[in-house]
Amino acid sequence: MDEGSMHSKRHAAREQKILDAAFTLITHYGYDKTTVDDIARAAGISKGAIYLHFKSKEALFEALLLRESEKIAEELIERTMTDPEGGTIFAIYSHSLIAFSANPLMKALYTRDRRVLGDVFRQISKATMQEQGYAFNMGFVEQMQAAGLLRKDVSPNVITYLLAALRYGVLTVDDAVEITDPPPMEEVGPIIAAMLSKAFAPEGGDSEAGKQAFRQLIEYGREVIRQRRAGRE
Repeated sequence: MDEGSMHSKRHAAREQKILDAAFTLITHYGYDKTTVDDIARAAGISKGAIYLHFKSKEALFEALLLRESEKIAEELIERTMTDPEGGTIFAIYSHSLIAFSANPLMKALYTRDRRVLGDVFRQISKATMQEQGYAFNMGFVEQMQAAGLLRKDVSPNVITYLLAALRYGVLTVDDAVEITDPPPMEEVGPIIAAMLSKAFAPEGGDSEAGKQAFRQLIEYGREVIRQRRAGRE
């Protein structure tokens, strides 16, 4: 390995170390209470070294969001492609709930949690806020209806709204209602998906077409993430 390659590898490793430290601190203390000094200390590097990678705290946070969005995308592809029923919107819904609930930063982004996001909430671009919700946009619902996986007699606008409302409610209920022993999302997600299936799933349907439609949607989201990363570099 030549010197240039070794330098690039060290640079990338240090950047991931910075992002790891930022993830831990921001999800625990919140964006506003986490300083660049805190992140540098947790990462074991100097404050100046952080600015070699990111021009500002805001730029660091956006890079963190992009990284975590990519992780969610990878997890959803793996989950749905290995699930025999993964092409149904109900399985996708269940996998999405589990993935988001397990990632405190992405959960905060989806639920607009100001305790975690703080003042940066107002600075996050609309595109960034929407990227993590791509799984249930109306265009995708229409594709699933065309594949025979959702009832066509129900407006796609209604289905999209209900899916978003339910997911938001499930992800925020612990903060709104005192629940002493909340069940794990691995149990809750499939049950909600089964309820939705009874309400909106017609007989038959092309599950493989559903998988491909979802994969295309995920890949589109990943390409947006890659382009935004390239623009930052």
